[in-house]
Amino acid sequence: MQQQQSFSKKMLPLFFAFVLVNSLVLFYQKDLNQNNIDALVVFAANGLLFILSVLSLAMHTKPVDKKNPHAVVRAVMLATLLKLMVLGISAMFYLIAAGSNRSIGAIIAGMILYVTYTFIEVRIASKPNQNNNAGK
Repeated sequence: MQQQQSFSKKMLPLFFAFVLVNSLVLFYQKDLNQNNIDALVVFAANGLLFILSVLSLAMHTKPVDKKNPHAVVRAVMLATLLKLMVLGISAMFYLIAAGSNRSIGAIIAGMILYVTYTFIEVRIASKPNQNNNAGK
């Protein structure tokens, strides 16, 4: 039960980022559409990135308990590969499906969101390591 509560607490910054981005996109939807940035694509990218970041965070934090450095490296590499493959396939699918109506601005917004979610995720995942190394 403690592990579940701990993961839920770790996930809060990701959830707040998800809600904040969705709120901003809703609020500025008219401005985004005027600048040829499809708000629905940004919503989809935000949702996909949130789900992938939660899965990735779960993969990062689980091996830390085992104190095996190889497990941590494997988890980080697997999470990175998973995110890049899913996002790359999603972007390619969108670009093909949208045809001439594609929104390059929305793809760029998704890339900015990727960097943002990755930054938040790394900050969360590195906190246990900082606490463990502080006592040495």
